[in-house]
Amino acid sequence: MSDVLEGIARREQETMGDYDEWLESWQKRRDAGFETVLLTRQDDCLAVLLMDGNSGELQTLGWEFVPGNNTPPPSDMGIRDAATSEHRLAVEWPELGWNSPAHPSVRGKGVFLYPLGPVRADVAESVLYNLTVMGDEILHVYVENGWKQRHIRAIVGGRTVAEAMPVISRFTTTSNVHHSLAMSLAVEEAWAVNVPPEIQMTRTLMAELERVYSHVGDLAALAVSTGLPVPQMEYLHLKEELLRINHLLFGHRYMRGSIVPGGLDTRLWPANVNMSGVRDTVERVTHHCAKIAYDLERTTSFLDRLHGAGIIPPTTIHAVRPVGPVGRSAGREVDVRRVRPYAAYVDMPIPVVMASQADSYARFHVRILELEASLQFIRKILEQWERTLVLKVSAHNRTPIKGAPATRSGTGIVEAARGLLGYWIYLDPNSGRILDLGVATPSQRNWMAYPAAMANGNILQDFPIIDASFSLSVAGWDG
Repeated sequence: MSDVLEGIARREQETMGDYDEWLESWQKRRDAGFETVLLTRQDDCLAVLLMDGNSGELQTLGWEFVPGNNTPPPSDMGIRDAATSEHRLAVEWPELGWNSPAHPSVRGKGVFLYPLGPVRADVAESVLYNLTVMGDEILHVYVENGWKQRHIRAIVGGRTVAEAMPVISRFTTTSNVHHSLAMSLAVEEAWAVNVPPEIQMTRTLMAELERVYSHVGDLAALAVSTGLPVPQMEYLHLKEELLRINHLLFGHRYMRGSIVPGGLDTRLWPANVNMSGVRDTVERVTHHCAKIAYDLERTTSFLDRLHGAGIIPPTTIHAVRPVGPVGRSAGREVDVRRVRPYAAYVDMPIPVVMASQADSYARFHVRILELEASLQFIRKILEQWERTLVLKVSAHNRTPIKGAPATRSGTGIVEAARGLLGYWIYLDPNSGRILDLGVATPSQRNWMAYPAAMANGNILQDFPIIDASFSLSVAGWDG
C-alpha cells in the first residue's frame, strides 16, 4: 500500500482498512471543498488524490482490500480518471451518491429511443447518444463512448519519459499543450528539476494561446447551433489567425512538441519572427472577439435559445463537481491557475469568472469573459516576452530527464481550456521508466453531468445547443 500512496502524493497520507470508513472520509473531504483529482489502483489497493479547493494542498486517502473484508475491490482495473472512477464505484457501491450511468428501461405510450451516432456529421468525434424521447421532449440520455479507445496509459507503460512524450502530446490534439505541460510538471517533480523563469513564461503564453483558440472554436460551434452562420464564420476566421500565430511562433499550429520535461524543444521554431506583427494580430483578434460577443449579447434569437437550456440540476452539480467553464458557470469557482499556481501563473493574478444559472447561456457567458481575460494575459506577456532570449535559454539550460528519479512519483495539475487536468506518474526507481500513469481529464468528469442537463425539460431542438455549450472532448474521454 505504501507504493500506491507514495505514487500519487507525499504531503498528507492516510490509509484505511475499512472500505466504508474510506468512503465516508472521502465524502467528508469533498464536502469540505477538496477536489478529487484522480483515483488509481494497484493490485488490491485504491488511492484517491485530493486537492484543497482553497489552498491547493494535496492529500491522499488509501484503502486496501484484505481477506475478511466484506467489500471486494472494484473489478475495473483499467480506470484511472477521477470522475469515471467515482462513477464506476458508485454503480457497485452507491455510497458516493453519484447517479448510476446504467441504461435503464424507459417505458410508456409514445416513448421512443432516438439513437444518434457514433458516426455523425462533419468532423464530430465518435460517440453514441441514446436519447429517449416522447415527441420532441428528451426524457433520458445515455451516452456510450469507447468506440475509438486508444489505451494511451497502457501504451506508455514501460517506456522512458522521452518515449512517452510524443504519445502524451497526442492525447487530445486540441489540448496537447496542457497535456504536455501536466506531464512535464509531474516528471519535473519526480526528478526535482527547476525550470528557468523564461521557460515558465513561454509555457504560460502557449497555455493561454491554446485556451483562447479553444474558446473561440467553442463559441463558433455555439453560434451555428442556433442557426447563426455569420458569427460562426467570424469566430472561425479568428481561430485561424490564432493558429497561424502558433505556427509563426512555435512552428506548429497546435504547438505540439514544444513543451517537454525539463524545458522546451525549440527545434521546430522559426528563427526570425515579426513580433510587432504578432502583437498587432492579437490586438485585432481581441477587438473582433469583443465585437462579436457584443452583437451576440444583443441578438434575441440567439439568447432565447440559450437561456434555460441544459440546466445542470443541483444534485448533479454536487455529485459530479464539474470543472472548467462548465463548473464555473454552475457556481463552482475552482481554477487550478489560482488555487495551485504553476509556470508563470505564480506571479499573475487570476480573476475567476463565474455564473450560477448552470445553463447554456451561463456557459456561453463564462467563456466570453474567460476569452477576454486570456487575450489580456497574452497581450501582457507579449509586451515583455523576449523570444530570442528564450531560444538561448532553452539551448543552454534544458535539463535532460534520464537515469534514476529523485522520487518514484510525480504529479502535475493544470487548468486546461476545459478545466482541471491531472497527471500522476509512478516510476521505476532505478531506470526511471514509467510503471504506471494516471490521467484525469476535464471531459471525463464533465461528461457525467451531460445526461442530467440534457434530460432536464429540454426538447430535441435544444440538443445541438446544449451539446455545443458543454464542448466536451470524446478523445479526452477515450484516452
